[in-house]
Amino acid sequence: MFGGQAKIEMDKIMKPLLRLQLFTFLLFSGNAAFAANSLPLWEAMERAAQVNPAIKSQQVEVERQTLEQDIARSQHLPRVDLNAAYTRYAYPTLVTPIREAGVFPPMDRDISNIGVALNLPLYSGGKLVAGEALATHNREISVQALRAGGQDLLFNVVATYTKALHFRELGKVLDARIKALQQEESDTELRIKQGRAARLELIRLRTQLSQARYDKVSVTQGEKDALALLASLLGERGAPPVLSGLGTTLPVLPVSAEDAMNQGLQQRPDILRLDAMGKAAQQKTAIARGDRLPQINLVAKAQESAGGDWKSYDDWQMGVQLSLPLFDGDIRKRKVDQASLEQRQNALQQEDARNRIAAEIEQAFGALSEARARQETAAQGEAEATEALRIETLRYHSGENTVTDLLGAESALWSATANRLQAGYDITVSQARLLRATGELAPDSFRPAATGAKRVSGGLSSLDAHTLTQYLSWHRCETTVCGNPVARNNTDEVPSRIAFTETDFLAYPIKQGASL
Repeated sequence: MFGGQAKIEMDKIMKPLLRLQLFTFLLFSGNAAFAANSLPLWEAMERAAQVNPAIKSQQVEVERQTLEQDIARSQHLPRVDLNAAYTRYAYPTLVTPIREAGVFPPMDRDISNIGVALNLPLYSGGKLVAGEALATHNREISVQALRAGGQDLLFNVVATYTKALHFRELGKVLDARIKALQQEESDTELRIKQGRAARLELIRLRTQLSQARYDKVSVTQGEKDALALLASLLGERGAPPVLSGLGTTLPVLPVSAEDAMNQGLQQRPDILRLDAMGKAAQQKTAIARGDRLPQINLVAKAQESAGGDWKSYDDWQMGVQLSLPLFDGDIRKRKVDQASLEQRQNALQQEDARNRIAAEIEQAFGALSEARARQETAAQGEAEATEALRIETLRYHSGENTVTDLLGAESALWSATANRLQAGYDITVSQARLLRATGELAPDSFRPAATGAKRVSGGLSSLDAHTLTQYLSWHRCETTVCGNPVARNNTDEVPSRIAFTETDFLAYPIKQGASL
């Protein structure tokens, strides 16, 4: 009897444990599948560079210019044509030229002939050489245009990807904030029933809760818009990609503005493109000048002619042709002037590009330094706002202040958290902008330092634990985050601040009570 009761009690204990193990297995399996299907930043950049339609269009242009280069090379080769004709004349005509002195050739009204003609350029005033060089420079222009388009595309992918991540993390903060405000709303309603609080406190609390809910809707829509834009950059349709986060990225940046400037002048695709355009303008000038010089061609022809009796007569000829322009109303002279002006225009564009690159590099360095300093200040401000909220919460529950003071402290914490996220976003974008300014932005720039260190999204991250601890500590309530209990706020201890790297959180401008 006692053995049967023990078995029943053991079954009662084992069944929940088995269910817990099954739930844990399914949870980890879901996280593993999520990680396998998620898209890291470097892979998104790599995919965009491969499948984006605009980049593919520029690749087609490179192929077209390669064919133009082959065409220019072939202009040096002889041209051989096969000619055939049949003609019926109104009156008898010579079938073939005079072949012997004193012998008159046959005549006929129906004459047919077939032959081969050869034309070989001997001298063209340097136009053929210049044309081949021009085709080479035009191909280089298309290659550098492809690189420039790729750099812009990669930068847009970084900015859009990090913006979507920022909205996602900001949404988690708002979820915790709304939950905390809802719990405070319930507590206030209870205190009103007990006669310990005025109804005005509940009205003010609900006003802030309504604003938080609106912010959540705006953030959610912002994330959807960012993901839709990212999908278009990736050349995809349908469901938006699932982002996996940045992980620990350490892009290699120039150590100084001088080094960045040197790299930019050597590697920036727009500088190299303008340089190729300048060389192309020189070749256009050479071609325009070549039009004013004589043209000499070697010509040869071999043919066979026959009359109505189909008796054939062969013939051949070979010679040199000279063509010299004498007067064309100064058309060729004006073409030379045009090409010279194009060279001057390109030189000015190169000077402007160098000045613009110097300004971009200075701005990128300044923005990166400012974002890093702002992140440190924002982290300190968040810690101070957390402490202020803790103090105001204790004072509010002890009756030493009003709900206005408590909501003001909560609003300050929300603004400080948003500022920290904004600074992290600005750091990542500034890094990408600096790499683009030097022409070195590539998918590997944001590849995580360790492949196994990928951060898996889904469930509650360390951000949730930290944020929930801050917000839920208002109410001395207990919850669990990732299976770990969050302690009650019944001591003067501040929850430990989790250390975040500068790329862990990304942000987008947001202000309390304003549109997101």
